[in-house]
Amino acid sequence: MAGYKRGKLIAEGKTKKIWEDKNDRKTVIVEYKDDITAFNDPKFTKRFKSKGRNSNLTTCRIFELLKKAGIPTHYIEQISEMEFAAKPCKMIMIEAVPRRYAFGSFLKRNPQLATPEGEPPIYFRKLINELFLKTTKGGLVINGKILVKGLTPEQDDPFILNPDEEKWKLIFPKIPVWDPESDLKRTVERKKVLFGDSKRLGIIDEIMRKTFLILEGAFAQKNFRLIDMKIEFGITEQGELVIADVIDNDSWRLRDPKWKEFSKQAFRDGEALDEVEFKYGIVSNLVSDFPEIPSQALVLWTGSEKDEMPEVSDVPGISVVKKVISGHKKTSLCLDELKKLEREFPGGGVVIAKVGMSNGLGPILATHTHWPVISIPASAKLFPDDVWSTLRMPSDVPMALIERDANAVDFALNILAKKNPILYMNRRFKIEQFDTDAN
Repeated sequence: MAGYKRGKLIAEGKTKKIWEDKNDRKTVIVEYKDDITAFNDPKFTKRFKSKGRNSNLTTCRIFELLKKAGIPTHYIEQISEMEFAAKPCKMIMIEAVPRRYAFGSFLKRNPQLATPEGEPPIYFRKLINELFLKTTKGGLVINGKILVKGLTPEQDDPFILNPDEEKWKLIFPKIPVWDPESDLKRTVERKKVLFGDSKRLGIIDEIMRKTFLILEGAFAQKNFRLIDMKIEFGITEQGELVIADVIDNDSWRLRDPKWKEFSKQAFRDGEALDEVEFKYGIVSNLVSDFPEIPSQALVLWTGSEKDEMPEVSDVPGISVVKKVISGHKKTSLCLDELKKLEREFPGGGVVIAKVGMSNGLGPILATHTHWPVISIPASAKLFPDDVWSTLRMPSDVPMALIERDANAVDFALNILAKKNPILYMNRRFKIEQFDTDAN
């Protein structure tokens, strides 16, 4: 992309460099390297020629999907195969880790949740969110003040045991939490890590949940399981809390239907470098169309102007289409309109038919489309017997009957969410708020 020009090197990490943009002080250029690392140990660092390119593509497509979902990030746009432009940020020195399955260091801290070899890991109905303090060479310095010091290399990036409290207790992340040796005998003030605003913790929790759910829904469409991931946050010059750094194949564990690993974890597990490179290419191909949300329809169909339409919130990729045509009196026109809808929305849709008295509309539509049809008996409260016109269906007329408008809409959205990761996030986020038990 034109308009960007590298200036001074601001920072260099193990897998990327950050440059100032000579043409715009409010922009930085993030450049990927071809390095892959493990265990915070330089002797495990390797290189393969497609690493930076595939990682950059993955990060850019992920950030573009998150932008469509309204998730705040520092990302601006992709510049080249190896670079993207971003807003400069003051980094919050924590790693946020949402988990769907019991894996990795979580099991080292909670070995009682390990499953026998060959069996699937424990699945968390509600995401487990964990926080780790980002330390370097055994310490943490923020605004020139030493907050943590004296950790060994193995103790770096300690687990935060009590994130909801004002003083965070730091725990060695790779031994059981009940082991006395896990206590690092160090605390850090939450406000100092969060730059004076502890309320940011609640925002971080919500963003990390929603981010995981969007990507979980997107990968599920490709028949892959997102196991867990790490997310980093920063504060922009305008004071906005955003996802910063990168989200790529180094950031998560990702398994196929047979539980085969496709992320950086394969490298940690000792797989051959050419196999690891192949898997990074597979993942970059998987995410290449993530920002392209399929166009689907939620059709609100009534037989009369007297029948009130259900209310539906706006969701990217979902077009709410309203039809007022009687199934009894204008059957041929109904079928013509149904044909037009199927032609206009190749991504499919769901029809909610809300009709009072004898609801012939729902059965007619259900007979002539492969789209799911949900019938709402509008007059059932006053005349309960009206439900029978949409309850006792003959063969080959599959149709759902739901009495409440809101439940009918939610049921339709659950169906459409199978193809829409943003809608999946909306529905799943709401559902998980009902769960107090994560298991």
